[in-house]
Amino acid sequence: MRKIFDGHLHTFRFKVSVRESIDLFRRQFERFNIKKCTFLSLPCDPVYGRTGLEVTDSTDNIKSIYFKKIFSPDAYAYAGLEYKHLDLKDTKAVAEDLLRQVKEYKKVGFDGMKMYEGHPNMHQVLGYKLTDEVYDLYLDYCEKENFPIIMHLANPPYMWEFDKVDEYWRNRGCYFGPEFPTFNDLHKEVIGMMEKHPKLNFTLAHWGFLTFNKEMAEKFMSFENTKLDICPGGDNFFEVLEDKEYWLPFIEKYQDRMFYGTDSYNFEYDNEENWLRATGARPEFVQRWLSEDNEYVYAGKTFKGVKLPKEIQDKIYFDNLYKMLGEPNQVDLDYFITKCDELLKTVDENSLDRYNLWCMKNDFETMKKKGVLEYYG
Repeated sequence: MRKIFDGHLHTFRFKVSVRESIDLFRRQFERFNIKKCTFLSLPCDPVYGRTGLEVTDSTDNIKSIYFKKIFSPDAYAYAGLEYKHLDLKDTKAVAEDLLRQVKEYKKVGFDGMKMYEGHPNMHQVLGYKLTDEVYDLYLDYCEKENFPIIMHLANPPYMWEFDKVDEYWRNRGCYFGPEFPTFNDLHKEVIGMMEKHPKLNFTLAHWGFLTFNKEMAEKFMSFENTKLDICPGGDNFFEVLEDKEYWLPFIEKYQDRMFYGTDSYNFEYDNEENWLRATGARPEFVQRWLSEDNEYVYAGKTFKGVKLPKEIQDKIYFDNLYKMLGEPNQVDLDYFITKCDELLKTVDENSLDRYNLWCMKNDFETMKKKGVLEYYG
């Protein structure tokens, strides 16, 4: 059975406690032979039409580190930048704070940075282009330190066309009207950003939605340290199948710079059938697409896998990301115990956030004393 490095996991979408999530993630890992994983934090996830950066999870950076420690030494954590405490109009102060944050995150045990700043909603709320000077100190540091970044850039281009966006996605803020940067604008920005920071260790999630723009895909991959995380949505995979004569040689050419991921979460456990379906849909789709040549159905569409050569599969499934990350950075448990204490003073006493913070603080303290958690180790 192939070993898997799932480089794209989240912890914040559902109202599931961190203690319950341990067992849910563990079942998921055993089911798909996930030997290593990366938790990507999103402390800011604005939905257009709501109140900007108030749509956040102030505990998500801590949760990512918590699960890294729980599944140590086989887990990694990427931090997300926080803006809620900043005056976004004071770009000099923001630039200095972003630099402060990344230095701090690297020091206390994160293994890279997760950026949502390329998502149209986040881009709109912040009001910064990816080429703005506000990011330069932060990106200069990451480039110099070879500190990895993964970014969500754009979305499928049909989300800029109202008639093609169904009610489900419109309700999630995924119709981007004329006030938003266009699909092409965002890709031009990321190329401009890379031109300013050409050695940046930089990955685009979800193929960067570059499967809709071949010319930009080649431009992006022309930089020596750029990479693609090929987790779903399915749009990219179906686009590749529309023009395999172009995309299969592309995958072969960049086989050392592509990573497997599922964009999975700590899904709520309703019942066994629903949970197996929710947790299995994405990984089964990607693995069948990469490794088989039979017909399957995903999201109502029939597809036939491309069955890549085994050596390329092995690189995408595991080897490439492990080669890039090496061993996880050591976590400063005292720092995160203090962070839990600080946030416990600010959250509602009856909230799930409070319960999670209490659990994480106590578990961090146990890890500090004993190295592992007795009920998990």
